[in-house]
Amino acid sequence: MQSVQLLMLLGLVASVMGIAATRLLRLNSPWLPSWTRFAWLSDLVLSRDPQLKASGRRFLVGVANCAAGVLALNVGAAHGLIDKAQCLALTIAALLVLCGFYALMRSGWSQRLNDPSMTEAQTWATIAFLAWGYLIGGPGRPVALLLLVAILAFTLSKATFPQLLRESLLAAVLFGGVMWRVAQLEGSEAAAPLVQCVFFSVLVLVLVTLCLLAGQMSRLRVEAQQHQAELRDALARIRELATHDDLTGLHNRRHMLERLNSEKHRSIRSARPFCVAMIDIDHFKRVNDQWGHGTGDMVLAAVAHAIAAGLRETDVVARWGGEEFLVMFTDTDLATAERVLERIQQALGHATMAEGLPALRVTFSAGVTDYQPEELLTSTLDRADRALYAAKAGGRARTERGHSARLSSPRSAA
Repeated sequence: MQSVQLLMLLGLVASVMGIAATRLLRLNSPWLPSWTRFAWLSDLVLSRDPQLKASGRRFLVGVANCAAGVLALNVGAAHGLIDKAQCLALTIAALLVLCGFYALMRSGWSQRLNDPSMTEAQTWATIAFLAWGYLIGGPGRPVALLLLVAILAFTLSKATFPQLLRESLLAAVLFGGVMWRVAQLEGSEAAAPLVQCVFFSVLVLVLVTLCLLAGQMSRLRVEAQQHQAELRDALARIRELATHDDLTGLHNRRHMLERLNSEKHRSIRSARPFCVAMIDIDHFKRVNDQWGHGTGDMVLAAVAHAIAAGLRETDVVARWGGEEFLVMFTDTDLATAERVLERIQQALGHATMAEGLPALRVTFSAGVTDYQPEELLTSTLDRADRALYAAKAGGRARTERGHSARLSSPRSAA
């Protein structure tokens, strides 16, 4: 029996070391059969839920430490170094508490708590059992101190400074009390009180050190979170600048080309049409010459807003360059796209273009065409551009259709 208990203790230590090494070194053995990785056992014991599984893994680390302490006590009891009745009482109490924590976590009930992993409650229970083990541990009492430091160090990665301070105070009070009791029980030995005093002094020093580390780690976590938030904001700003025009807020030319390419492939797969319209503000140079470039910028922003307001959510508009805009109408035929442009033209006639110039009005000319299957996007855009020039030549403030070559061929006309 004694040999079995000793082998169980050594096996537990070896298992924990192997799992820790695997996690720290990120070892992966794809050549092993999937069943040897025991994923099914992990799902069975810890649940399939990722959050429950993460909490369960931390719980099992604590269980391994507690089990090591309990097994060490039982080995001592088997050799007559520890009172068997007291060891049995501690073992039963520890198993009941561990089973209770496991049931609360595995059932998902702990998810209702502010701390679903119940880390602090588990740590408090562990400290109490370790103090109890120290009291009855005989010559193996230093093992309880080692396990206490290991448990508190393990909580450093998650515990806040106030949490670790509470846990350290609890440890100091409980271990101070049991050390005082041990000094009384071993009063026949002259050095017993001094040894316990030394143990307690070293323990307090370690606890203070851990609290200082916890405070430093808490500050580092806060700083890291702030840096991450700043980085996310910076990345969002960079992404915005990379895909949008700063003046109008519309998509820029590069991003519009990406959207057009995606729509082209979608149209080929689904056989659903889409149209593009090239828009140019009429006589925009006069606006800049007469009222200045500041007013010209306000006009560009107002026209961009009017165009975007007249489109559906699925349609896309971009600033193509200068005073030109490009619109992509998804799932739309030419007639519908033309009607939408006419409505936007009408709305633009009632829109305020610039502050302090209520009488300033602008119009636009547009060329619209539909994408023909399997043609290059450059051909579609070139056709819309030619239609735009036709609208300019036809008197401006109008929309012209750009027909594809296949539609204007004699065979198509026939």
